[in-house]
Amino acid sequence: MGKVIVIEDNPVFSGYVCRLLGSLGIPTATAQNCAGARKLFAAMREDDIVLSDLRLPDGDGILLLEELRRQGKQNPYIIMTDYDEVPTAVKSMKLGAEDYLPKRLLEERLPAMLEELRKRTERHARPIHERQSQAFRALDRRIGMVATTNMSVLVLGENGTGKEHVARKIHARSKRSGKPFVAVDCGTLPKELAASALFGHEKGAFTGADGQRKGYWAEAEGGTLFLDEIGNLPPEVQQMLLRAVQERMYRPVGGSRDRKADVRIIAATNEDMEAAVNEGRFRRDLYHRLKEFAIRIPPLRECKEDIMPLAEFFRELACKELDKRVKGFEREAERKLLAHLWRGNVRELEQAVRTAVLLSEGDTVTADTLELDEMQEEAFHDFDEKEKLLNRERLLHALEQAGGNRRKAAELLGMSPTTLYKKLDMYDIREKKQQR
Repeated sequence: MGKVIVIEDNPVFSGYVCRLLGSLGIPTATAQNCAGARKLFAAMREDDIVLSDLRLPDGDGILLLEELRRQGKQNPYIIMTDYDEVPTAVKSMKLGAEDYLPKRLLEERLPAMLEELRKRTERHARPIHERQSQAFRALDRRIGMVATTNMSVLVLGENGTGKEHVARKIHARSKRSGKPFVAVDCGTLPKELAASALFGHEKGAFTGADGQRKGYWAEAEGGTLFLDEIGNLPPEVQQMLLRAVQERMYRPVGGSRDRKADVRIIAATNEDMEAAVNEGRFRRDLYHRLKEFAIRIPPLRECKEDIMPLAEFFRELACKELDKRVKGFEREAERKLLAHLWRGNVRELEQAVRTAVLLSEGDTVTADTLELDEMQEEAFHDFDEKEKLLNRERLLHALEQAGGNRRKAAELLGMSPTTLYKKLDMYDIREKKQQR
């Protein structure tokens, strides 16, 4: 956790808050109005937290929150006020405020709030358990092959499969590992400010642009820029991105000069990008530029041998965090975990295990404490027809890319040849199976 930016026009109360935070070992920066806050925002780090009064001499804390979100900054934001106004609290939460805190309860509640934010940040930043299934060993080999190059990589996978984790592994094994790794969730960038967030802007470029701002591209200089949910970028920003990737040059919004860029791009999506291209929602030339090398992360349901090792890993983490003494899983609980479809993949598994550990009253996780959707407990061959069709098309596409070579197709899919042969039989792909 970084510093807390305290925005409060009353110097006496501001000093009280800073002393309280100082007693907790947390550094602070202060501003007495919106203008001062904007100057601090311009230099804020990703791990800084904002603690803002609701009412300020030249505006209010909610307007500042809206500005911050329009700039693409997702720093935790806590609103404090003397006024017990529920509608205001609701509005601030809808805009992305972390919480709403009456000043009279600040000393009582703020330390716990900050501690929870710290824990959440640590959970997000910690390395995920290294998986040992055949599919993930094959995936790790692909990561090793591309990591030392400067090729753009497109990481494909469902929600919760760990696309950012794969991107960080590529960066860590690259020649750029000593330079920044900057992650951007394109799905959270406001459409009208996406270009500014990525490429920066000059003072006066648009309403509210009170100063010059560096974009994510400049922040990642020399390192890696990870663009998650790339399919959400608006068309005009796709054009700017294409030029930046293709020519290694970009121009900030409102700027008059191009800037050179030495940035490696790793993009990720859970969307069918071929469909997005065919429907005109994503530029074909940009798609191929980003997909110089593709890595597909298999869903958890295709790697059942990873489920219990991951579950044990998350159980240990949850025990430490929640101060519990849960030592393992009952057999019926294991059966339930292995039968579940895990449409939320590893993220869903972690949440399920964490909840089960919290609910467990004994020293093992029971089936009753696993709050899983019973409707999802079915085997792979009972998937709905749409998912069967998608899986079959994925196999056919891989075989086509591999020129009918099944071993190469298995490598492209991140699975063993034996698993591929079984799936070819499962989906009755006889002609393709005979090709070599």
